[in-house]
Amino acid sequence: MDILNKLIARADEFPTLPTIYSTLSDVMSNPRSTAHDVANIIAEDQAAAAKVLKAANSPIYGFRGRISTISQAIIFIGFEEVRNLVIAMGIIDVFRKMKGNFPINPVDLWKHSIAVGIITRLLGKTLRITNLENYFLAGILHDIGKLLFLKFIPDEYAKSIEYAMEKNLPAREAENAVLGVNHIIAGEILAEKWKLPQSLKDAIRYHAVGKIDNANNVLVGCVHIANTVASLLELGQAGDDIVPTPNLDAWKALNLPDNFWSKNYDTLMLEYDAAIGIFLLN
Repeated sequence: MDILNKLIARADEFPTLPTIYSTLSDVMSNPRSTAHDVANIIAEDQAAAAKVLKAANSPIYGFRGRISTISQAIIFIGFEEVRNLVIAMGIIDVFRKMKGNFPINPVDLWKHSIAVGIITRLLGKTLRITNLENYFLAGILHDIGKLLFLKFIPDEYAKSIEYAMEKNLPAREAENAVLGVNHIIAGEILAEKWKLPQSLKDAIRYHAVGKIDNANNVLVGCVHIANTVASLLELGQAGDDIVPTPNLDAWKALNLPDNFWSKNYDTLMLEYDAAIGIFLLN
């Protein structure tokens, strides 16, 4: 059985989204729901509640020490953003608890994905995107297929990483050569199982090429550029030593000022360090 069919055959074993995510989605789909209703659900999970408050008071959102309740967090940073924080926390916790001898440390892979999330959100803010809630989560999930490889085919994936290092190839090319399937396809399978919104599916599917001909093109372009920058800054480990070459059309479309990266470097690192403390050090 080839790797792709092996993964599909084991789809029932894939991690599921945290139960709290579906509960929150149901409540938030009700137009009569209030911040208090959502806060009550989150409060039932003390660990999630503590992390949401820590995130809301972190440099990521800029409300340092001013938010003391989940209801306040929802009012200030939004229903969708709080829900996405909860889902990110849940997914990271599921995969972070994996045991075994892995070819790459899952924590290092999460550090890379968190960096991509932070940079994607920073780009979205710079572009004055009004609905930023999926930008951080899109960055977090862009490489989720690699976590499936670690969990279900660690030995085969190790050969892929070795091949990437030996031949100095991008991870995707080495995966195709060794496994006959790449992490993007694996990520798509998981995104379908989780019934993620189309914007997140597109970010997973197209983050390597950097563009798509639909309304999610800006999000996809931001994740693409963020992935390159995170690799350039060596924030975490993505399973290869290659800094991805950015799609010039995606780069130009952002129309960033020449001093953007130097001007925002300190902010980026401050938010990255805060996110690592929230998602990985608790």
